[in-house]
Amino acid sequence: MRTVFAALGCWLLVVSLAQAQGSSPTISQLFAFYCNSHYTSCPYGVEPALAPLQFANGIIYGVTLLGGQGKNAGGTVWQVSTAGQTSVVHTFKPGAPGKFPNGRNPVINFVEGADHNLYGFTQYGGSTNRGVMYKLLPNGGFQVLHDFCTGTCEDIPGPVIVGQDGNFYGAQSSGAAIFRMTPSGTYSVVLALNPVTQGAAASLIQGKDGNFYGTGALGSSTECDQQGIVFKMTPTGTYSILHTFGTAEFPSAALIQASDGNFYGAVSSTIFRLTPEGGVTTLYTLQGEDGISVLQIQQASDGNLWVLTGDGGPAPTLPGEIFAVNLQGAKIAAAAFDCATTGCGPSGVIQGSDGAFYGVAGLGGFAPNQVPLGSVFKVDAGLPPLMH
Repeated sequence: MRTVFAALGCWLLVVSLAQAQGSSPTISQLFAFYCNSHYTSCPYGVEPALAPLQFANGIIYGVTLLGGQGKNAGGTVWQVSTAGQTSVVHTFKPGAPGKFPNGRNPVINFVEGADHNLYGFTQYGGSTNRGVMYKLLPNGGFQVLHDFCTGTCEDIPGPVIVGQDGNFYGAQSSGAAIFRMTPSGTYSVVLALNPVTQGAAASLIQGKDGNFYGTGALGSSTECDQQGIVFKMTPTGTYSILHTFGTAEFPSAALIQASDGNFYGAVSSTIFRLTPEGGVTTLYTLQGEDGISVLQIQQASDGNLWVLTGDGGPAPTLPGEIFAVNLQGAKIAAAAFDCATTGCGPSGVIQGSDGAFYGVAGLGGFAPNQVPLGSVFKVDAGLPPLMH
């Protein structure tokens, strides 16, 4: 026991030193997605629009919405090492003319299941052209687990998480229901929502207490009459609204639960703190080169919140920015993207096991003699390794 406490104390000392010293983040490009000058060949795909995922072996996986090897390809799953070595794991290719039996356009985030395989979703393709749920083995083996709209016409999912029970949970893209999917592909509705009285769900996380927490919009179908909300749902489907924001104020980033037990999210240009009981306070308001809209928040190994914006950085290009805010609300570090060298318009980022951040940008990048169309980037902020 004494050894455990000693190890914990050493780790806390490392974190404290990192927080106190603080190093200016640097952004570099690992890989650029590209097409030739005629846009007839885009071998790795284009439009990398979702946060990547790092496997236990250190390899980072991601998807592109379009392109890939072969004519009329409908997106890819790619992998890249932390040193920048990149390859395509799977290409969503057509079968019969105009048909994509294995899915097309993987627009939904993919996740690592309890069995350490990758699970993902496509917007189109499959037997009904309404999308599929698929399983991808790290060696490239591919299996369609579920075709949407083969029986009752389920809406395709929005962002998906892995629940504590090993099943997958998320909100339908319409927000009309919260669903569960088993690793074998069985789909069920946990809770159907009335958008006027309960709200339409947009994103979901599972808290440390086992309950689900999420964001959404409450009211009629007209945005001007809607209000952003934070809700809570038990695993059995008991639902309550924890907080209602002002009219036309909508959460722009999924919630996270930090080490202090509170939840953090963003509405418009404000990063807020939410207690488990529903009390909301402002942590930080975006200013100047921060941008005007938060895409993603995560708590890193230094204990601070690292925030991604797609429209921050220097004018007039507004290439995007990543910055850190401590839990007292002070901004302590920042770095802006550059369209020509790192890619710009970032859309998702993760902290890797080595402490660096890895993410994707949907525009720009550096690809000699090719047309650059996005990048995989690395942000080195000198943070300690991520401990699970």
